[in-house]
Amino acid sequence: MRRARPQSLTADSQPLSACLVFLGCPKNQVDSEQVLGALTEAGYALTTSPDAAGLMVITTCAFIQSAVRESEAAIQEALKLKQGSSSKRVVVAGCLVERYGARLKRRFPEVDLWVPLADMPRIAQLAAPNLKLQAPSSDKSAICNLQSEIGSAPPRVLSTPRHFAYLKIADGCDNRCTYCTIPQIRGPFRSRPLSDVVAEARELVRTGVKELILVAQDTTLYGTDIYGRSRLALLLTKLGRLDGVRWLRLMYTHPAHLTEDVLDQFATNPKLCRYVDLPIQHGSDRLLTRMRREYTRDDIELQLGALRAIPDMHVRTTAMVGFPGETAREFEELVGLARVARFDRLSCYAYSPEPGTEAAALPGQVPVGLKRERVRRLMQAQAGISRSSLRRLVGRELEVLMDTPGTGRTQWDAPEIDGTVRLAGACARSGRFVRALVTGSSTHDLKARVCRSRRGPPLSRLS
Repeated sequence: MRRARPQSLTADSQPLSACLVFLGCPKNQVDSEQVLGALTEAGYALTTSPDAAGLMVITTCAFIQSAVRESEAAIQEALKLKQGSSSKRVVVAGCLVERYGARLKRRFPEVDLWVPLADMPRIAQLAAPNLKLQAPSSDKSAICNLQSEIGSAPPRVLSTPRHFAYLKIADGCDNRCTYCTIPQIRGPFRSRPLSDVVAEARELVRTGVKELILVAQDTTLYGTDIYGRSRLALLLTKLGRLDGVRWLRLMYTHPAHLTEDVLDQFATNPKLCRYVDLPIQHGSDRLLTRMRREYTRDDIELQLGALRAIPDMHVRTTAMVGFPGETAREFEELVGLARVARFDRLSCYAYSPEPGTEAAALPGQVPVGLKRERVRRLMQAQAGISRSSLRRLVGRELEVLMDTPGTGRTQWDAPEIDGTVRLAGACARSGRFVRALVTGSSTHDLKARVCRSRRGPPLSRLS
């Protein structure tokens, strides 16, 4: 796993430099880090300044229309920088290319190269200075063949702080939710071989990573395609045996696929954070059926009961409001579920009618203003739950992983999406674990002071 700046490659005595603009989710972040690895292997000098870069690479997101607009705005900004420069080149890669293909060429003819997902690790080769860059010639030409099994990971240059990294264990999705574009963009679900995942994890830990965050479109399906049944619990067992890893964090679990052996891992694996990302989407059985989520509200409550039986287990969830046909009563069902379940973290977003999905053609589309109001109301209800939950932590000693001097996270906080711990007193440097006494709380964050007390269980088991 490379981290150092590469030596610069030269062409006509001029150094070749590259800048990458990353958009989207942690899965796309891993893809982007592989792009950085490919550029590093080719000898490019990496820079964080688009103005100074000869090669500008944008790795895009296209999950919903707001992400599409953000990606297109980034392309427009890059093309502005390209104006008047004979040497600056712009490469656009990833999900936007998969979803829209040659339509992008017609809208942005100044882009030098369009790269689909499967070719992202080959960007350095495709964009070599002595090659003429070309865009896709038809809508379908940008859609790469995603059927093959994912093998060993290409080289990565990590964009995260050195103490944590995302570990992508699978790609694609077979769930076919009626509102989702992921199967169209990323293709069918494909697990990486267990040995390859463990090998990459071992290399990440060797470079100093202490927290491994497992990501996929659906982590709970890991292994079903190549081993015939889920191998997530086995993977967690093997990762937990790696010397040097302190925390394992599991993201993107599906309520219909969370199995007993994985629940056992939460109860028994000392390195697996007592934290699960369990997107319920809604609390109405009728809407869950229309979404094709494959579970009911009763199923959600059973899963939550099993999770809450694990001491200090924290549950993050995601909910969608404004799905076609959502009535006022069904929205209240969702709010009621949130109040009963008392999720530790909840994110809410308004349904986006995505072209090409089944849900976009359903009757009963909810007005935009009403969707926004329902987002506001659900998040207002969740804010009170979150404040109450965090207040109960005041006076406890917790293990905190320092992200920056003065700011850290508990095992119940995923980076960038959950809360933080603001620490007073002598603070350890980034990447260190400290014991901290919680002295205050707010809606999302904690205040604490570093302490040297040794009471309580060992840090590795403290929850």
